[in-house]
Amino acid sequence: MTEIISVDMDEVDKELLAILQRDCKTTISDMSKAVDKGISTVHARLKRLEEDGVIKKYTAVLDAKKMGRPTLGFILVRVRYRIPGRDEMVSQRDFCRDISLHPFVQEVHVIGGEWDVLLKVRTPSVEDMNSFIVDFLREIPSVDRTITMFAMDSYLETTELRSIDETTYREH
Repeated sequence: MTEIISVDMDEVDKELLAILQRDCKTTISDMSKAVDKGISTVHARLKRLEEDGVIKKYTAVLDAKKMGRPTLGFILVRVRYRIPGRDEMVSQRDFCRDISLHPFVQEVHVIGGEWDVLLKVRTPSVEDMNSFIVDFLREIPSVDRTITMFAMDSYLETTELRSIDETTYREH
């Protein structure tokens, strides 16, 4: 079971995180001015947030369409944990780890309910998505069934944790 460990953060930490989420190329000097703290203080806070695992990495967010992957699909997977003719059980963790290695797979989530895994997949075309599903995914012995949903349009895609200072949603 995953242990949830909450890290103590004050308003300055949260503001620094909000700044980084907007633009991770913001200089420490600019951040120190924004939060009215010294450069060494801001540097130390960022280092602590990195060491605590709050900041996992600094990365660029790419435009999938401009990168040649305009086709977005969400695929529900039902895993067959006992494969006929094999004695060992299929590990859900191993299955997810293996699937996550495919270059078209952006996200892998273990989910509750009738289905076991949710994949977010980006491909150059519908034909490539079909090939991913038919020639790759359904050829895996532990894949029992799949359902694919294509995104017709996207209104929000983000890695940002919005309103990090809020723990509940409030209607405006």
